[in-house]
Amino acid sequence: MKRNILSNISFNFLIKVITYLFSFLTVLYVARVLQPAAYGRISFSSSYAGYFVMLARLGMPIYAMRACAEQRDDRRELGRIFNELWSINVLLSIISGVIFLISVALVPKLSDNREFLLIYGCSIVFQMLGCEWLFKGLEQFRFLAVSSFMCKLISFICILLFVRSPEHVLLYAIFSVMTGYGSQVVCFLMLRRHVDVSFRIHINTKHFRPLFVFFLMSCAVYIYSSLDLTMLGFMRSDYETGIYNLAAKGRSVLTMTGGLVWSAVLPAATGLWKEGNRKQFEALASRALVAVCGIQLFATVFCMIFAKELILLAGGEAYLGAVPAFRILVLSLVPVGASNILGGQVLIPAGKEKRLLRAEVAGAVFNFIANLILIPYLSIVGAAITTTVSEIIVVIICMYYVKKDLSMDFCVGLLIRGVRKIRKKWELFRIRVLDRLLRERLPMYCPCCDTYLKRFVNGGYDKRPDLYDSDRYAGMDQEVICPVCRSLPRHRILAVWMGKYIEATGSEKVLRFRKYIIPLKDKRVLHFAQEKSLRMWMDRNGVGYTTADLNKPADLKIDIEDTGLEDGAYDLIICNHVLEHVSDYGKALKELKRIVSPQGIIIISFPVDSSYTTVYEDASVVSREERIRCFGQYDHLRVFGRDSVSMLRSFGFKVDEIRGSDCDIRIKPVVGPGDYDLDILYVLRDGGGLEDVVGLPSGLLKNNDENL
Repeated sequence: MKRNILSNISFNFLIKVITYLFSFLTVLYVARVLQPAAYGRISFSSSYAGYFVMLARLGMPIYAMRACAEQRDDRRELGRIFNELWSINVLLSIISGVIFLISVALVPKLSDNREFLLIYGCSIVFQMLGCEWLFKGLEQFRFLAVSSFMCKLISFICILLFVRSPEHVLLYAIFSVMTGYGSQVVCFLMLRRHVDVSFRIHINTKHFRPLFVFFLMSCAVYIYSSLDLTMLGFMRSDYETGIYNLAAKGRSVLTMTGGLVWSAVLPAATGLWKEGNRKQFEALASRALVAVCGIQLFATVFCMIFAKELILLAGGEAYLGAVPAFRILVLSLVPVGASNILGGQVLIPAGKEKRLLRAEVAGAVFNFIANLILIPYLSIVGAAITTTVSEIIVVIICMYYVKKDLSMDFCVGLLIRGVRKIRKKWELFRIRVLDRLLRERLPMYCPCCDTYLKRFVNGGYDKRPDLYDSDRYAGMDQEVICPVCRSLPRHRILAVWMGKYIEATGSEKVLRFRKYIIPLKDKRVLHFAQEKSLRMWMDRNGVGYTTADLNKPADLKIDIEDTGLEDGAYDLIICNHVLEHVSDYGKALKELKRIVSPQGIIIISFPVDSSYTTVYEDASVVSREERIRCFGQYDHLRVFGRDSVSMLRSFGFKVDEIRGSDCDIRIKPVVGPGDYDLDILYVLRDGGGLEDVVGLPSGLLKNNDENL
């Protein structure tokens, strides 16, 4: 599913990029050729005709996309649903077209722009033919991207060839309709490949109620997003309408992120909600919201700073009057992105579209009233203020309903997490791009991710008393975490040790001993509860491995106390900080000894409290709070003591130590961040002595077997 979502977002992003790229290029060219007055007439006509296109759709794009997504695995049922929806679309298009023609004939202001309005009115027919909602419901985003690109490319070429002066404004109107709706004709021609179509008029009234809800939503959105332009056309001059349209076009380009994400994710989100997978549903929405708002925030800051330069680039000096309005409009980018995700990716899949409707109606009502008041006095600045405040009203109401009806907190908590993630992403960018330019001049180094650092960072363990015993972190150096791969000292120590003993023989990686050669290919390495940092090291160094975990995703879902694996199945087993979590650590150690090959090794570590003589565990300690107090962490069942080496020997192992004190200080191989997170790992093997190691680096591996 994750791959499908990413593919959908990629192609939907491509569709949006194509749309806005050609729109941007067209504006750059046409705004200069037509000049503000003619451009204003075109903008007003397009905006007015848009209301009737919206009426003809009756909320069809969103509702129909969801309905088709639900039936996409049943071609027969999909065909029935399509015919019902298409029939409604035809009926509404006819009604909308008649009303449009009557209004053009009777309203004086419209009669003055009759030619333009009739051309843009053809959009009603094209949207009736086109069925993009079907292809989106079937997740045919690749096809939509290709058809959209070809139609827009042809239209753009025609504009460049035939629109050369303000006198060619009618030609531009024709080509702009082709740009917007040409792909709809292609969709119509390709219908039979995906659905059984009879084109018989079959009206099913059950669709009208949800369609009407989505229609009202579309009305509300269109009103508070384009009513300002329409009202400017009625209340102010063509010049003001023209320069404001340029600012509004720029804002619409910048709002594409939220729209492309929610429309691409909607089919998957609908499936998750239908299956009752609430956790994944909420996680998907959270990630989308943080990503979209982060991008929009960056765009807002950039456009506020370079507003004048962007307007000059888009339209030239004739449009400089749009700069103040543009700066105000870009303040709506973050609210637009947030409302797109909260509405399109949360409320709609959850069947709460009526809640979204209420939010959008509130925004539309405010927009209409505020425009009536502000446009006569502040002109385009008043329209920009109204639009921005309307978007803020919508997102606040969406947040309220998401929390009230779905008990999902996308408000302050998510905002805080979002800021942290953005800060983290910037930190990673700085580390990976900027700091790498300095490399050897930086004082710290993480061998797991091969990153040179200014410093390691605080992991925040000392600030989570609900998870960890804060006393164990008091007085300890907390800046021991790699900001890139989150490695702890023990991970970096192990990476250094493995780097010294692993060598390449041809295309293979081996851990070489005098008597034994441990092959590391064909996944002869078993890694319990694999850490991301060590995975990065192994992947980078070509070491194959099999991961194992009982509760988290892994190659093998096995219990370390009873794996069910064959005797001697693996040559190298890595098991860091697992024994403190299992019910019977002794049983786990016996199982590890059984599944490691006779000439293999086990690398293991666990929390050791030097104040205890031996392991401390108590079966009566079961509550979260008691485990934190007794064992240091909410999910620990014990803490080991000073006799850890003797304890491991008692299970038949020969024990050696990998010590951080023998590592380069640049990797910060210290004890921490807790006082029981020792800088020592144990190497366990069943026979053979330390004197068997070839080319043993000085230090690093300490012998703890008295008989060697």
